[in-house]
Amino acid sequence: MKFKITISPFKIAQYLTFGVIFLTICSIAIQIGKYIFDYREPWTRLFNLDREMNIPTWYSGLMLISCGLIIRGIFAIKRSLSDRFWRQWKILSTIFFLLALDEIASIHEILIIDDLADALNLPSFWHSVWVIPGTVLVIIFIWKYWKFIFYLPKQLRRYFLIAISLYVGGALGMEMVGSYYDGIDGQQNLVYAMLATVEEVMEMMGCVVFIYSLLTYLGELDADIGVNFYIKNKS
Repeated sequence: MKFKITISPFKIAQYLTFGVIFLTICSIAIQIGKYIFDYREPWTRLFNLDREMNIPTWYSGLMLISCGLIIRGIFAIKRSLSDRFWRQWKILSTIFFLLALDEIASIHEILIIDDLADALNLPSFWHSVWVIPGTVLVIIFIWKYWKFIFYLPKQLRRYFLIAISLYVGGALGMEMVGSYYDGIDGQQNLVYAMLATVEEVMEMMGCVVFIYSLLTYLGELDADIGVNFYIKNKS
């Protein structure tokens, strides 16, 4: 049996954006309830963008996995065409799968160690020590991928740069801003919570832009992509 599913990159991006808006509104309402009205029920952690292992975390993680899967499809097409950058597409898909694993499992949180930052005498904006290796990895990525990025079609390159700016600006830039403010007035206040919210929203919207651009490009490469499902009965 054959069936056809039509995917609109714009509609997908629109629905994902609605999801980001919904989670953002929920988180802001929860933060206001917590710091202004002292409402601290356990269920609020499920929608708090400043918490890990909850609904926003899984939402971000699944978007990163989606990016990895779409890139995997582009990689398959590029390899079949012997494109000069097909290996970069393969590596890029792996990077997104690793980012998804880190997002869901909060691996980078291990390096947020107050004593380590104090022992290294780091400035307050590097209080989250993981931003140091994170910045190094971003520099290495740019060094390795700048030719790949400028080889992309103009529209795709524009969306890539926007997505990277949003995601890295949130993950590293806003993390450093939050750490700096933490050194001034701590984390248990509404201002810090709003900074953390901006950080997460930037990351999620970076993923939305990535997904939109990747689906659009995938459609341009092959507008009629077939996906086969095989069901094998046990003998």
